[in-house]
Amino acid sequence: MRQAHITHSTTDLNYSMAAKLAADFADQDAEVTEPVLIAWYDRKASRMSPVIEGAKLKTRWHDYGESHDGMLEIDVAGEYAFIYADSSGFDSYGVSPYVNLFDAQGDEHLCQIGLLKDPHVPTNDACVALDEWTSKLT
Repeated sequence: MRQAHITHSTTDLNYSMAAKLAADFADQDAEVTEPVLIAWYDRKASRMSPVIEGAKLKTRWHDYGESHDGMLEIDVAGEYAFIYADSSGFDSYGVSPYVNLFDAQGDEHLCQIGLLKDPHVPTNDACVALDEWTSKLT
């Protein structure tokens, strides 16, 4: 797996900013045609995905990324790490009738696209709020 490092000098770096920097970097990588995030680690908050029970606490996210065809690991400011695989070799699911959206408070929602008035704003009639556990399922 190739390694890349992004330095970021501001002190207000958070997970969302780091994830955006990593995604932009992966999108520009010539060797990963269709990047898909498969594992990540937030060292500041000691959070990671996926969470695998019984595996080594500090490396389970990385082990998962390596064993699931991770091609590119991006470290952002030594505080966040993201592993991307290339999804270009897989069949597409087609167009999904659902989308994950975040509200103004940063809460995640699973929304039915056809019921949204604004495709970027979750509403109670089109969306279901996700908690920390259910957001990992979507």
